[in-house]
Amino acid sequence: VTPPVLGHEVAGDIEEVGSDVRGYSKGDRVAVHHHVPCHTCYYCLRGDHTLCQEFPKSNLDPCGFAEYLRVPETNVSKGAVFRLPDGMSYEEAALAEPTGCCIRGIDRLGIQNEDSTLIIGAGPAGLTYVRLLRAFGTGLIVATDVIESRVRWARKFGTDQAFNAADTNLHRQVLDATEGRGVDNVIVASGNVKAIEASFQFVRKGGKILLFGIPPEGSVFSCDASSVFIREIKLIPSYSTTENEIQRALEMMETGMIRLTDMITHRSHLSEIAEAFRIADDARLSLKVMVHE
Repeated sequence: VTPPVLGHEVAGDIEEVGSDVRGYSKGDRVAVHHHVPCHTCYYCLRGDHTLCQEFPKSNLDPCGFAEYLRVPETNVSKGAVFRLPDGMSYEEAALAEPTGCCIRGIDRLGIQNEDSTLIIGAGPAGLTYVRLLRAFGTGLIVATDVIESRVRWARKFGTDQAFNAADTNLHRQVLDATEGRGVDNVIVASGNVKAIEASFQFVRKGGKILLFGIPPEGSVFSCDASSVFIREIKLIPSYSTTENEIQRALEMMETGMIRLTDMITHRSHLSEIAEAFRIADDARLSLKVMVHE
């Protein structure tokens, strides 16, 4: 489990470089990823970098919510410091890490061009998935949320259909949109266990469910195991991102293939961070709250 370090989606200027650092200079504009794998263990050598024992450590010292932070040698040498393209704002660059997480989720799902996808949870992650799926040219995109303002955001961000998850006709609406089959993929972009449990009713036979939102530690969900077996439903978790996906995110942003800064609903100075947390805690009021130094 990632240690509770406050602030890890960061971008800014290099103020000072160590005597042995090569390739970076004072004044460079960069984004930094807080996780890095060792690249030598059993999991890393098999491409499962997020399962590396070193990976969950958050290496930003003291944290991202600070005027200055130290980036250790391991992050620098292993490619976790990204020089920003000319013209890219720090706000956009700060969104590269969560976008990388979503790109990795899509990769793990193996979504095909004509696939239909239901996204449960239309918060920042869910809306990022909407924009990515649209950019990749996939099929039907449907989103649900229990908060009506986020249902409206989903429509604005480009879904084909968006529904309130509290609607008692939701199951029928999803089936009607997919000729009675259910969707090819469900992305659970919520840590609510009830969202995971609900996902099984929307996916087609042979379909896939991506567990993307992080449930509280110790959470337990129930499902009809026999139905999962007979229907051959695939459950695929996706945790975090690597340097590869973050670089892809930056490239997509640079070329205009994806735009996400319109999900920034509030901006706060570091000195007002308590108020920023209060706003971010109310999902009815905000999507992304950006903190500036």
